[in-house]
Amino acid sequence: MGLMRAVFDMAFRPGMQRMKPQGPGWPVRLFHIDTGGCGGCGMELQALSCAPFDMQGAGFGFVHSPRNADMLVVTGPLTRAMAPVVQAAWEAMPAPRGLVCVGACALDGGMFGENYAVMGGLERRVSIDLAIPGCPPTPMDVLDGLRSLFRPPVPAPDTQGGVAAGGADGAGG
Repeated sequence: MGLMRAVFDMAFRPGMQRMKPQGPGWPVRLFHIDTGGCGGCGMELQALSCAPFDMQGAGFGFVHSPRNADMLVVTGPLTRAMAPVVQAAWEAMPAPRGLVCVGACALDGGMFGENYAVMGGLERRVSIDLAIPGCPPTPMDVLDGLRSLFRPPVPAPDTQGGVAAGGADGAGG
């Protein structure tokens, strides 16, 4: 009974607001490629589709073709066999497009490193728009990372040591 209560509370808690990302469109369409590895990061991505995380309510959804995708999500280390598949998926995506690496293996090769069959991670090979570290990262880490791409930028604090824009009372003058 405790597990069901936790799932219910997580799904309907007041803090889980449905927010539309300020990005290229809504929902942001993700195409996932698992290039190898243990499959842990892929399972965490699948968990995003479950009710407690409400991925679609947050403005994201998976698609089955890179031609329909806004972002390519890669999990697992880049293997020599999968490198052409990743390249073909990237080239099939319409511009503008983005690359998200989920998990330690996708970033730097993780526990697989580099060898005759594994080229390591994508971090040293291409420009990544979002890196989500972890082995594996939680579904909430992934969702928070995706949301961070579409949040409005936070204004930088005044670095001159004074009060920004108009004096101590904010009245200007």
